[in-house]
Amino acid sequence: MSLHPLFTLGARLQLCASMVRPKANLADIGTDHAYLPIWLAKQDLIARAIAADINLGPMQKAQHNINRYRVQNIVSARLSDGLNAIFPFEADDIVIAGMGGEMISQIITAAPWLKDPQKRLILQPMTSVQSLREFLAVQCFAIRDEQAVFEDGRVYTAILAQYDSAGISTGELYPYIGNLNNQTEANREYMRLRVINLEKKARGLSLSGKEGEAAELGGIIKKISEIIEMGRSNELNR
Repeated sequence: MSLHPLFTLGARLQLCASMVRPKANLADIGTDHAYLPIWLAKQDLIARAIAADINLGPMQKAQHNINRYRVQNIVSARLSDGLNAIFPFEADDIVIAGMGGEMISQIITAAPWLKDPQKRLILQPMTSVQSLREFLAVQCFAIRDEQAVFEDGRVYTAILAQYDSAGISTGELYPYIGNLNNQTEANREYMRLRVINLEKKARGLSLSGKEGEAAELGGIIKKISEIIEMGRSNELNR
């Protein structure tokens, strides 16, 4: 049987892959087709990986692809509800991608062993990003890096987080833009979309007579807009 040519990861998963430490033991939660761990294994970037999913169908697809690309010595498929079937010693870097922020928070809560500075979380929420950032701060997970990326006309963000027992210090912009900088077009577009969303919310508050809350949001909108413009100006001056 000839080996199938290696596929290319989409921009969203490629961003997650870039945050995995070299030669890490990886757990990919909600793996679906196991594309991320297979790609990392074929690139010789990880030591071992568990491709985990709660549903049997995706697990069968994952196992098929693991066999197809002949990475059985590195990647194994496992039926698991979140991290419930993963032992702490099996994973250094944990990817939880392609699901809602609230579900990601629930998975982290159910695995207290993640509160270990040696573990790293690579999170790619599809929804409820603000609530996920707030959850991470409350649970003392520091965002070490956050980047946005374009894929299929949408903007996604990926978060690299790590437990810090000293506690997390956040500012008023943290729930909305996390640890994003203004150095890339994707990051600025993510911020611009947040501004649009916050402007709608501020208008709703104002119409409801909550002028104080609307004004507070207005201040946040102004600060994020200034960060966006500063990034654009810096890029034009390069």
